Amino acid sequence: MKKIFLSVLLIAFVSVFTYSQSFEFIHEGTVIPNGGIIQVSGDLTLFEIVAEMDIKNISANPIEAKLRKFEVDVLPGTSNLFCWGLCFPPFVFESPSPVVIQPNTVCEEFSGHYTANSLAGVSIMRYTVFDAVHVTDSAYFFVEFNAGTVGINDLSSNKKISVSNPYPNPAKSQTSFNYQLPANTSKASIKIHNLLGAIVKDVQLVGQSGKISVNVSDLNDGVYFYSIVVNNETYETKRLIVSR
Repeated sequence: MKKIFLSVLLIAFVSVFTYSQSFEFIHEGTVIPNGGIIQVSGDLTLFEIVAEMDIKNISANPIEAKLRKFEVDVLPGTSNLFCWGLCFPPFVFESPSPVVIQPNTVCEEFSGHYTANSLAGVSIMRYTVFDAVHVTDSAYFFVEFNAGTVGINDLSSNKKISVSNPYPNPAKSQTSFNYQLPANTSKASIKIHNLLGAIVKDVQLVGQSGKISVNVSDLNDGVYFYSIVVNNETYETKRLIVSR
């Protein structure tokens, strides 16, 4: 009986080991083991803390990979979202469509986004990537988002990034933003996404400060998300409602 039990355990172990061999995680050039954890930090003046992980298909076949997030320990009052091909709003926990990763190819489509909302502390997320066809073929990693404070010099510099909430919100035909950007800004924009993560508006911000009005008359009534992107970094993602 004991031998049978050990054999069953061995078979189960081999099955799990086999099904976890298609994916490899790479963070800043370092391979992260399955179940490993990375830490990303940012100060409270940042709109967003972003974690990036490259995911490699180390199998011999193309994989239709989907991604799932799980809130392990998240501070109340904070928010988070993830991008996997497209960027999804906070209430989406699994990507609706897969990203195809070719054999021996690194996929750079993942990023995890955390908004502290001025709350200092640590929140932990788990992200699982899996084969949409063979769902048992999966691997996962943890991200520890740490929001803290910075020195006076950094604080005064980051405060130069300021974008107002849209007004009006809900919007009927247009909504406006006031903004102030750092002197070293090379590119800035407001990107509006629908609930599927597709960009429906991408409005460039010109100059270090000003007001920008966005025409939303061509958008259907509903909930959208807008992101502030400065120098190719996302600093904030919030909700915009279009209602007539």
